[in-house]
Amino acid sequence: MSIDYLRDVKPLEDQGISDEVIAQSLRDATANAIPCSSAKEILQENGAVIIDPVTGEKSGLLISYYQSLSVGSDSQVLIAYFIEHVFVGGSEVDTNVYPRSIQWASVTSAMPADLQPTVTALLESAGGRPNPEASVAEIVASREEYQAEQAAAEAEREARENFDVKKARFNELYNEYIAPLQIQPGVTDADWSAALNSMADNFPLPTVE
Repeated sequence: MSIDYLRDVKPLEDQGISDEVIAQSLRDATANAIPCSSAKEILQENGAVIIDPVTGEKSGLLISYYQSLSVGSDSQVLIAYFIEHVFVGGSEVDTNVYPRSIQWASVTSAMPADLQPTVTALLESAGGRPNPEASVAEIVASREEYQAEQAAAEAEREARENFDVKKARFNELYNEYIAPLQIQPGVTDADWSAALNSMADNFPLPTVE
């Protein structure tokens, strides 16, 4: 998927986020958010989160990994949020937008090998990553292309406005100098020439000081 300036870059740029971070977010972002319904099924099928039907306690590969992390660390906090969101009424996990895109990619890339099949399945449920090779150069190019398009559109708008002004002035002078000749008897070539010269002489709009 190509990078679209208005969709992919400008919203983050307006927040003061650097091109380097925007590029990282685009590389990490999934095509869509992860549906919690799909995530719940994937986590359970892969043994990442197992819920005891009697006690409701959770165990499994992801729970064990979570418990091995430093208490209160960024990774532990994000995993706790993910599990809670998926299993307690959330609709989706927005791994397709900044900053969750970068956070999710960072946390899952550090997970052990036995959790990577689960990570892959979750990634696929969100449509994969459409811009895995996004670069700062592409971001700059998308911005420059947008700016060039805007400049061209502005130039076209100004040209049309200028034409409309000139056309209105022409019609005004035509009605003043040319139209009367159509109903006057005995109009000569000299009259037509004089009228045309008058139009030409008076065509420039008066300068407003």
